[in-house]
Amino acid sequence: MKNIKKTLIAGLLACAAFNAKAEVNPFSWGAKIGPSLSFATASDDTKINGNKASGKFFDTLFAHGGLYVEYAFNDYIGMGLEAGYMKLGGTLTEDKSTNGNDNTHESNTTNSKEPSSIGMASHGVAIPLHLQFYPLGREEESGILKINVGITSYVPFTTTCTENGNEITLTEDQKKELPIYRGAFHAGAVYEFPFGLTIDAKYAYGFGPKENLKLQTGKSQSIFQNATLTKFPTQHLTLGVGFNFMSLLT
Repeated sequence: MKNIKKTLIAGLLACAAFNAKAEVNPFSWGAKIGPSLSFATASDDTKINGNKASGKFFDTLFAHGGLYVEYAFNDYIGMGLEAGYMKLGGTLTEDKSTNGNDNTHESNTTNSKEPSSIGMASHGVAIPLHLQFYPLGREEESGILKINVGITSYVPFTTTCTENGNEITLTEDQKKELPIYRGAFHAGAVYEFPFGLTIDAKYAYGFGPKENLKLQTGKSQSIFQNATLTKFPTQHLTLGVGFNFMSLLT
């Protein structure tokens, strides 16, 4: 009987030790880097030379990188915060087939064979905040799948504007018309390997009044001479490779 008790106790201790070893730390932090792709979308009131405008998906290709922290409330849900550099912007091109009649911004390029274009690109800091879901649980030995949904804030440091491919030298008044903050809804997926390596993809869609140019009531923008617009919404896609440094401590 004593031998049976000893065996049971030893088994329970072994299971407890195994579970303690297998338990995943709820807190993680790391760094990541990868390519980013952003592009602009034209709102209904955006016109170039009186014609409608559109953006291209493969537009502003660059790189992004930053740090992240995560905390898991349990095996199936947690929270994440990131902060890092990203280039955000895009180009809108005139659609000559629309034959618009608005001549307010008519220019010498109106009758050109090549469509006119306007562009805006910023270097700044992106700060995604999201809920994180672990649909397969958090078993470190098998890797961890993470699905995240949240909001990305973007603060530009410098912004470059172009018209027909040529950079515009902005006056101080024109700089005041640029958005000083942008917001986007984002959704993404991350896979963390047992040894800490992560791969991820995230898509974000710009929304709300933060995409608007900062214009005084009743006044039009003065940055682009060939365009009528009140906002410059963007979307972006990021791919990343990173590492969870917390995996080195567990």
